[in-house]
Amino acid sequence: MKYLVIVIRPEDGSVLALPSSDGWALPELTPTTTDARIVDHINAEMHRQLGFETWTLKCAARGEDGEEPWRIFTAVARQDGVPTPAGARWVEQRDISSVCFNTPAIDEAIAAWLATTVSPTALRSPWEFIGWHDAACDWIQVHLTTLGMTVTAPPVQQRAWGLSCTMKIGTGHGDVYFKATPQFMSHEGRAMQAIAERCPQLLPAPLAVDSGHGWLLMPDFGGEMLHECPDISRWEDALRTIAAAQVEQVESLPNWLSLNTPDRRLGRMVEMIDPLIASCSRMLKGGSNGLSESEVEDLRSLSMPLKLMCARLAQYGVPHTLVHGDLGGNIIIRDGGHTFFDWTDVCISHPFFEMATISAAFFDESVLKDSPDADARLRNAYLEPWNAFQPIEVLVEAFEATRALGALHQTMTYMWILTNISLDARPELEGGLLHWVRQVLKLCGRSSDSSAGDSR
Repeated sequence: MKYLVIVIRPEDGSVLALPSSDGWALPELTPTTTDARIVDHINAEMHRQLGFETWTLKCAARGEDGEEPWRIFTAVARQDGVPTPAGARWVEQRDISSVCFNTPAIDEAIAAWLATTVSPTALRSPWEFIGWHDAACDWIQVHLTTLGMTVTAPPVQQRAWGLSCTMKIGTGHGDVYFKATPQFMSHEGRAMQAIAERCPQLLPAPLAVDSGHGWLLMPDFGGEMLHECPDISRWEDALRTIAAAQVEQVESLPNWLSLNTPDRRLGRMVEMIDPLIASCSRMLKGGSNGLSESEVEDLRSLSMPLKLMCARLAQYGVPHTLVHGDLGGNIIIRDGGHTFFDWTDVCISHPFFEMATISAAFFDESVLKDSPDADARLRNAYLEPWNAFQPIEVLVEAFEATRALGALHQTMTYMWILTNISLDARPELEGGLLHWVRQVLKLCGRSSDSSAGDSR
């Protein structure tokens, strides 16, 4: 894997061009991780090569050169007036077309970036704009000062992709973490504040929230990731904890909806099924890894069966409640309990859909390979608190009826995301949509042999 980086000078938007034997080039590195969301190593390498600090804005392009895959990122210098590396030049925007770069994809990526600066789309991530990081850092500093926390290490950018930009900041009270989300996910901060207040066993309170900007400042949660823990009893404890909290919140749906928590109750899901099938058929059809003609036909045939499944599930009498939406990979083991983090997918829905990503997590990673009865044990642990509404045998029957609908719920989440981010950010997430569509097909008894993974 090869990374190339378009480095931008903030004061005038000029692009850094480095000399090479066959024309001008971009800074290049061999990444320490191939997860395009993770950018701290990109910034560190730019500092080593160029002598100044950068913010990475996005992954701008990707492809293959023969058998070697490559990606092009855009980054901006953190300060005005940075030095020019030996032999390099800053190319002003009006002169870009006259510069011959040594890879055609570079010209295309730069042209695409220039186009977004001239005519930015409403779906463009805020952290792609020059100056955004300075404003975010000022906000962080103001709130840390208010909290009496002294900064001991400058912000280190960790991630930058279509759904978030994150930074770690060292303080005299330990590390704190900043997260920014797109506007359509800006309810996360409000939800986390309310969850910490009403369900403190799930989450420590955020240090600061600005829902208008989608900004969130959090303490270091610490601990071990649950999805890496082979002790199934810790998984069972976590599922009982989240289920018990959800039972408590059944009576508070009006309050959660008043916070603009997305509504994905069964009636709303029924309304979304036909538009979802049409969109998936259009977006995912064809290509080397897309839906085949038979898969598209199978998907279209599921309209009525899925609606009937929703109707059947409603008859079991398990109430809607607050749903995290993406538990797999977002639970931390801590002293005396667990922390449930990353609430961007929070919604009001059927609680049993929560288990869709838990099952995917332990089956894909084989963490619980020494627990052959893991599926039943985790299911039963999650269902225990719901015994307040139905006998356990009824709950088990209802749960089994939700398996395909849990995958459908994830498909709806991915479609919601993909229709709210820019086109050039979609490749990072389309694999997840394809994965869950194929899970729906599989769990409904239709053919699907793909192993495409969830990209989050």
